[in-house]
Amino acid sequence: MSLKKCNISVKLNPKKSRGSVQEQNEKLIRIFNKKFKRSGIVKELRDKAYPLTRGMKRRRKIAAGKRRAKKNKSK
Repeated sequence: MSLKKCNISVKLNPKKSRGSVQEQNEKLIRIFNKKFKRSGIVKELRDKAYPLTRGMKRRRKIAAGKRRAKKNKSK
């Protein structure tokens, strides 16, 4: 599992830009943080911090399956 290249850019629509420059910057930062989290870069680095044993991989796989089942059940 290698780190994928990810170019995250954030732009503010000039038609929707209201308020002071500071408020606009805060909105851009919120949008950037949302995109950054969704990209999964931090999760990937955290996963690579130490090697995973077979048991840890199995537990993760089971937990991911439970999350998917719970997500599909709620739909």
